Amino acid sequence: MDQDYDYQSDSLLLHITEDYEYKKSVRLEDDIILDFDKNDVPVALELLNASKTLHVKKSSLIQPVSLKMNIGVAADIIKLNATFSFLIHQKQIPKSLNWQTSNDVNLAANEASFATA
Repeated sequence: MDQDYDYQSDSLLLHITEDYEYKKSVRLEDDIILDFDKNDVPVALELLNASKTLHVKKSSLIQPVSLKMNIGVAADIIKLNATFSFLIHQKQIPKSLNWQTSNDVNLAANEASFATA
């Protein structure tokens, strides 16, 4: 996965590097958006107001973050479990996100895991 952080808008985008055909976005919460491809496979995670969502300073998001993420889609629910790791004062600090929303967009059931170093 690649990551792009926009300091001005405080948005963090994590996306797969392979080519894909975008299908739709699903908001898990106001500031957490998952993108899916034409096969209903998750391909990107966008965090708006990322520093507030993750409870870190904006400067911590400039450096690449490590990430372990699992996305599960079932007939009735979409779940995101992610653990970010930030280097703060020369120490790795983990921050977790665990969100879910109803699958009211009828995505096909699947599960995907992503990680960055």
